[in-house]
Amino acid sequence: MQYGSIGWSVGATLGYAQAATDKRVIACIGDGSFQVTAQDISTMIRCGQKSIIFLINNGGYTIEVEIHDGPYNVIKNWDYTGFVKAIHNDQGKVWTAKVRTEEELIDAIASATTGAYKDSFCFIEVIVHKDDTSKELLEWGSRVSAANSRPPNPQ
Repeated sequence: MQYGSIGWSVGATLGYAQAATDKRVIACIGDGSFQVTAQDISTMIRCGQKSIIFLINNGGYTIEVEIHDGPYNVIKNWDYTGFVKAIHNDQGKVWTAKVRTEEELIDAIASATTGAYKDSFCFIEVIVHKDDTSKELLEWGSRVSAANSRPPNPQ
């Protein structure tokens, strides 16, 4: 069976940032994937990590929909910035932003990289349309779907 791993990126960001303290880890994480291991944000904040996470909020498992659509791909849309603020609980250096336009994203990136929050853990929720996907993802989803729908090997 062909698949793409969901849920590894939050923990991978945590581990890489913990090991490479002289660097700033930047991660782009889908909302569905984030929900699998969101609690790792707590450890990032507790450890004083300065990562930047871009949470791509398209309201679901777009990659899974492209492989095989079904009602199991519908997820509850969280208030992701609210979630991070709740975990932060005014302890540590954390900044969150929710952006919907290119201009807002440019401003958020500037704040996180050169502005007042360059020494903070930054969480930027990027709201995109649920069907906003690349041609490459559509093609990959079709190939994986075709591979997964073959009958089992009779061996």
